[in-house]
Amino acid sequence: MSFRELQTEIARLVHGVDEWTTFRVPKFLAKLGAWGQEKFLPGEPFIRPWMIAHADDHYELDVSRANSLLHWEPRQTLRRSLPLMIEALKADPARFYKENGLGDPPSR
Repeated sequence: MSFRELQTEIARLVHGVDEWTTFRVPKFLAKLGAWGQEKFLPGEPFIRPWMIAHADDHYELDVSRANSLLHWEPRQTLRRSLPLMIEALKADPARFYKENGLGDPPSR
């Protein structure tokens, strides 16, 4: 799944919307905002200033070589697993965060 497909599918599963508006922000401004959140807002922010430099990195995984050499294919795909992951998150956020080493879920 591309990042855009992933973002759209998460928005659909979590929020029940088919359209999700995103905005491009210059890296320097995003880094400044992430730094400001980290310094001035309570709690731990999800986005850290160091992450901004990697925001547009592209990691494409190709398992065709593993398939041709080892006759191996993954049993799970993100496209099929994502609905189950979101369902588990929505059913019990505290448990989901704990089991996945994510700290405490954000308070509403």
